[in-house]
Amino acid sequence: MKKIGIIFIVSFVAGAIFFALTFGFFQQANVPDVINAPNDRGTVTTLAPPTVKAESIDLSTKGFSFAPLVKKVKAGVVKVTSEALVQRRRSGFQDDFFDRFFNIPDRGGRQRVSGMGSGFFISADGYILTNNHVVKDAIKIKITDINKKEYIAKKIGTDPKTDLALLKIKGNNFPFLQLGDSDDLEVGEWVLAIGNPLGQDLSVTSGIVSAKGRELEGLEVDYQNFIQTDAAINQGNSGGPLINMQGKAIGINSVILSTSGGNIGIGFSIPSNMAKKVIGDLKKEGRVIRGYMGVSIQYIPDEEAKDYGFPRGGVLIGKVDEDTPAKEAGLKKYDLIVEVDGEKIKSARELRNIIASHSPGEVVRLTIFRGNDKKTIDVKVMEAPESVRIRSEDAEGKVIDLGMVLRNNSRSLARQYELGTSEGIVVTEVERGGVAYENGLQAGYVITGVNRVQIENVRQFREIMSRKSRGDRVLMTIVHRDGREILTRFKIPE
Repeated sequence: MKKIGIIFIVSFVAGAIFFALTFGFFQQANVPDVINAPNDRGTVTTLAPPTVKAESIDLSTKGFSFAPLVKKVKAGVVKVTSEALVQRRRSGFQDDFFDRFFNIPDRGGRQRVSGMGSGFFISADGYILTNNHVVKDAIKIKITDINKKEYIAKKIGTDPKTDLALLKIKGNNFPFLQLGDSDDLEVGEWVLAIGNPLGQDLSVTSGIVSAKGRELEGLEVDYQNFIQTDAAINQGNSGGPLINMQGKAIGINSVILSTSGGNIGIGFSIPSNMAKKVIGDLKKEGRVIRGYMGVSIQYIPDEEAKDYGFPRGGVLIGKVDEDTPAKEAGLKKYDLIVEVDGEKIKSARELRNIIASHSPGEVVRLTIFRGNDKKTIDVKVMEAPESVRIRSEDAEGKVIDLGMVLRNNSRSLARQYELGTSEGIVVTEVERGGVAYENGLQAGYVITGVNRVQIENVRQFREIMSRKSRGDRVLMTIVHRDGREILTRFKIPE
């Protein structure tokens, strides 16, 4: 019995020791790793692992508020109300811009409609920036400021290709917003959207920058580089500013993606840096002057480049138009553009925007691959052909859209349209429903004279038309594609 008792006691003690050691091991396995480092006296001290502290703004409820920023900028934001005469449409046809602002019945003919959006002062002398679709076809534009004071604005110019418009009201010392540097904007930054959504005056919403450099399918805006934000944007916000935490406008709110027509946290703003060039050109010329090379392009990503025999990705030229800067510089079909002025190109949109930002006559240096051979080619850009907009010299300085694209005639254009002459200027596009369309002009027609003055180039045509007022008629000499020459009484839109 004594032996059995001794064995039992020894087994119990051994088991207890084993349990204690095992339990202690697992406890130690569940604590964070430690760092053993020698101290000044040569002994070992156990240190806790370092803690990484994120440098960020304290966004706790206590002490954080957008109120001081809103007080600083809100007086510069205005309501824009427009009246327009538009063609009534059949049901089922959806115009992205007008569906957001106008309620148009399903009947034929023209009718007066009203729309509402936002805008903001960009200078103390009354210049206001807004969206083109807010004032498109407007015959009257009313501005309401923060004090409910109303003004009648004149349209300095519009740019449908970026969806921007520049307005002006009479007066001085208006509170205005500075345009910030949208290139410095980073994803994750706080931003505020200010405007008049659904008739609710001067509403403020907050969010962050969700993405940059967005391009949207199906939008009738040629030059896109949108800032995406989850700050709530709704109908009526369009044209209002997107404000950074320094109180500067770094975007112009323009578009929302929605399954319901309301905000779902996916809104888009035009970058302020894109707006700066548009504003400058509209002030000076009443239209935007863009650089042009004359190529059709498509982006090839890096991961696909080797499949097509290129060492890296870039923008592939699919076509080089005749009588263009690209042709003159020696660019060829299948050239791969990888850099502009030493900067890598990441998309076809980026290349197009860069070229458009240059003034006619400026030179850009392209780095290309022709097969595996790397080359640099200098291209002197020209003015991009566009729908002709004329700044008339009347008291209001209105801009007239003639609804057609004109190009200086040349041998290659004459061959393309099978023309009997290489003189004058060629109508290459006609906007359906526009003034040129209503006056019977078609692509391939040649304008050789205006009011008995021979026309040699687009610039001369523009200068003559700029001296006319709305409602005036001019006598145009038109050569049809079959060689017939006729006189056409062309009425400038009222």
